[in-house]
Amino acid sequence: MRWTIKRLLTVLIVWIASSCTVRTAALQPQFDKRLERLDREREKLKRTGDPVDRAKIDINISEILLSLVSDAVKTGEPEVVGRRLNEYIETIQDAHQTMMKTGRDAHRKPKGFKELEISLRRQIRMLDDIGRGLTFDQREPVEKAKQQASEIRDDLLKALFGDQNVPGRKS
Repeated sequence: MRWTIKRLLTVLIVWIASSCTVRTAALQPQFDKRLERLDREREKLKRTGDPVDRAKIDINISEILLSLVSDAVKTGEPEVVGRRLNEYIETIQDAHQTMMKTGRDAHRKPKGFKELEISLRRQIRMLDDIGRGLTFDQREPVEKAKQQASEIRDDLLKALFGDQNVPGRKS
């Protein structure tokens, strides 16, 4: 009887230890895959000349960066949060400038403009959620990114619908 209890406890301890190892190993590749995907998207951006495709790639990059920001907030890495948010701001500015430089009428040909506006709307909500996970003193970089995203989104709405059709926003 005593032998079976010892054996059962040994099996249980080995099982618990191995399940923790498997769980940790399963989480690590997901993080690495996002970084690999980020590098692939950046390489793709260098090779792409079409403005709409560039904007879509920038949208993908900005989504990956925000997921990395969210994880850095959860793990308490403020320097990573700041660095990734700066990269995020550069990325959405690039997407915006790329679309505006085309000279296209966004109202008549909304492709690219519309996708960027929709993604920024979603990302502004994500930035709100990220900011809630930080103390008041740590929120400044998130608020800066949110402000920049809001300004770009407002500019896109004006391009898509005209100044007179875009309601005033509270900052």
